[in-house]
Amino acid sequence: MKILPRSPSFRSTLLLIGCVFIGGCGFTQSKQDAEKVLARHFQAVATNGYESAIGDYSAQFFQKTTKDEWSETLARLNGKLGGFQGYSVDGWRVFKNASTSGAGTTVSLHCLVTYSRYAATESFTLFKGTSDSDYRIVGHAINSDGFLNE
Repeated sequence: MKILPRSPSFRSTLLLIGCVFIGGCGFTQSKQDAEKVLARHFQAVATNGYESAIGDYSAQFFQKTTKDEWSETLARLNGKLGGFQGYSVDGWRVFKNASTSGAGTTVSLHCLVTYSRYAATESFTLFKGTSDSDYRIVGHAINSDGFLNE
């Protein structure tokens, strides 16, 4: 049995090859494109433009809740957690898929979000079909200790 070398340069080379492969498949570009939608969403939330923020959600998202209900939820979020101050993407995953329901790219983004009263973690799932021009939010979960304290 042959043992592969475990030198730092070997590991660096493997890491570089992996990064090139991932970037070459468009995963990094997919993440960047989804992050643009997320930035637009948080900008709308920061300026209390909930109706504008709602525009980035897909019709699929609103099968479970109405646009008015979600807009009210975002407004209540602001009341409980305070005004939006900033966010950072803490983790991400990209999936390219094809199925009977359609082909496209799904991007999951996990964010650390700072509000004036409480911090939150927010997870977004965005989808872009092969014929779509932009990503749309299909899932959004918000977690914060502020919900328990208010």
